[in-house]
Amino acid sequence: MTAASFSTLDQSELIHLALEADRLGNSGASLTYLKEAVARPDATAPAHLLLGAGYAQLQMYDRAAAEMESALAVDPSFAIARFQLGLLQLTSGDAERAMSTLLPLQELGEQHALNQFGSGLIHLMRNEFADTLACMSKGMALNTDNPALNTDMQLIVDKVNALPPEALAAAAPAESAPAEAADTPPVPDDQVANPIFLSAYTSGGKQ
Repeated sequence: MTAASFSTLDQSELIHLALEADRLGNSGASLTYLKEAVARPDATAPAHLLLGAGYAQLQMYDRAAAEMESALAVDPSFAIARFQLGLLQLTSGDAERAMSTLLPLQELGEQHALNQFGSGLIHLMRNEFADTLACMSKGMALNTDNPALNTDMQLIVDKVNALPPEALAAAAPAESAPAEAADTPPVPDDQVANPIFLSAYTSGGKQ
């Protein structure tokens, strides 16, 4: 597609073309559409998020994080971008930044899936595994819009359940209160906080 052809496409068309190209396995075309979308003055948060997801699939994690941060700069309330950025930071070993990114998701309320998923990751960083499992279970029950995200959260559940008994026994006891900022830096368990691939996104839609 020529530059002149691109000029006739609006943001929504570019995003839909990128999603279709990705569905067909053409990651190069998908990235081309999304890079065109984010280069424009009217770039949207979903376009930045989807480009970040594309970079994450290519294991270009620094670029992925930068695009997700750009999505939040455009729209700080874009909850799925905040969650995915926090997850990426956590799986990249930056637990302190992940905590800071994820905490605002608690403002969504306990009946929002991303509130529960974010709290689950915060509990995970503290080795509070029972609370991690409880939050992930509730989040998956609440999440009816993005099955791929539930699949990724199930991966975390499976990893926690596969921990050796001594790791679970040494973990902090479960608490009924929601996750809050800890006084001490969170320490992710090496057996849990390894790279977990980011989920597919639901048409770049806002959650």
